[in-house]
Amino acid sequence: MFEQGWATRDPEAMGLPGNLADVTVDGVLGALTHATAGASYLEWTRYQAAAELHTRLVAPLDTADRRRFDATTHCAARIAAVLSITQGAGEGILTRAVALRDRLPDVAACLRDGLVTPKYIHTIIARTDLVDGTDHAHQVDAEIAAALRRRGSWSAGRMRDMVDRIIYRHDPDAVRERRTRAKDDRGFWIDPAPDGMAYQCATMPAENAVLIAAAVDDLAGRICPKDPRSAGARRSDALFALATRTPFECQCDRDDCDAPGWTGEDGLLTTVNVHVVADAATVNGDTASAQQGNPGFLAGHGVISAEHVADLAARPDAVSRPVAATNPASQPADPYRPSSALDTFVRIRDQYCTWPGCSNAVWTGDLDHITEYDHDDPAAGGQTTDVNLGAKCRFHHNLKTFGDFVDDQYLDEDTGRVVSTIATPEGRVIPGPAHNGYDLHPGLAEITFDQPAQAPPDPPRTSPTRRRTRLADKHARRRSERSRNRRRREFADNDDPPPF
Repeated sequence: MFEQGWATRDPEAMGLPGNLADVTVDGVLGALTHATAGASYLEWTRYQAAAELHTRLVAPLDTADRRRFDATTHCAARIAAVLSITQGAGEGILTRAVALRDRLPDVAACLRDGLVTPKYIHTIIARTDLVDGTDHAHQVDAEIAAALRRRGSWSAGRMRDMVDRIIYRHDPDAVRERRTRAKDDRGFWIDPAPDGMAYQCATMPAENAVLIAAAVDDLAGRICPKDPRSAGARRSDALFALATRTPFECQCDRDDCDAPGWTGEDGLLTTVNVHVVADAATVNGDTASAQQGNPGFLAGHGVISAEHVADLAARPDAVSRPVAATNPASQPADPYRPSSALDTFVRIRDQYCTWPGCSNAVWTGDLDHITEYDHDDPAAGGQTTDVNLGAKCRFHHNLKTFGDFVDDQYLDEDTGRVVSTIATPEGRVIPGPAHNGYDLHPGLAEITFDQPAQAPPDPPRTSPTRRRTRLADKHARRRSERSRNRRRREFADNDDPPPF
């Protein structure tokens, strides 16, 4: 039936170009997106087939089958044999297929429609195992599917946070029990690796892991740029130095190196801050808030339960800083620099780098003026406001600054949410994050900022000058392209390819 394979089929019949060499760069990107949606559809078909095998071979015997090699084992063995994969992998396909059929049918439809990639399906299935068999499982399925159908892009971190947010609000009691068991089961072990290396593993509360990671990063950064080690090697050496309290030094071998390193003595490392964002009621230990499952956000980890937030707030070293309802937008003496209140708000809102697919932490990243700040004429555009600031990791910030990508950000008047997009150099517009701090903390929508103060105008110039600098020309082009992209999007069809 399928012996001829996919390669013999007409690509154009599947909506793909026959010869990519004849297609523009934007067309090739479109083909890549369309093919990815097709892979999602084929994965859905594969799960449908596995679920049908379960219906025929397992379901009739499932309730009474006590054999060591039961019906599930035999069914998975068939799948493993025809796909040339291990028995464990075959059982994994069968387990996910049953979960999509019985627990997540709406999510399965999103996979069929190309709205979510197979790798994220693994995340959703694993993290919804907690609600299997509960009365609210269908509600969790419907809410996750609704989020997936929202226009926007996903990253691994945002997908995980979206699923956790929904589950924590529906079943806080089960979350609490799971967290207690997980804390009791924490441990430490090592596994051998090839070439004389080893893996070091530990399970611990998320805040402890974040603290350790921050301390490692801090120490690993105490060397100069000429150090020959990779970033991973520096962090590995820093962890060993911290654990053994032995010196950590730069290895550039330059006589003029002034990197501080570490001698292994107490008191060298700077204070490490761990950022936790939560509703005021949850932070204050409000019982009703905890019972409603209002979750919080632990930077560097993701969504945490209301009870976890209350535990962290009760720590003796915890410092609580409420976010005011009305705040200044920029520093009084510098309209380019965001105020501390605005800086905090944008990081809480964005949670991660806003570049599509990026999960880099926002608290260690940059705040970028989406429409570039005009230092010569601040009133011309690029204001320091919440709508015009977006979080980016250093890599994506530099990619935008020194490349031809164009980003845009504006307030959606219908939803009250800040919406961002990225346009490739060829003009293909990719929606920004579909999930951010507004989903976790709806109260953010009530926070407002004053307009930034305007800097005094420059004195008149008497010598001949350009009308504007080359940099200003580049910024003007980007403003024009943003406007053009918005107009084009307003008239675009609703069947845009999914933005994975």
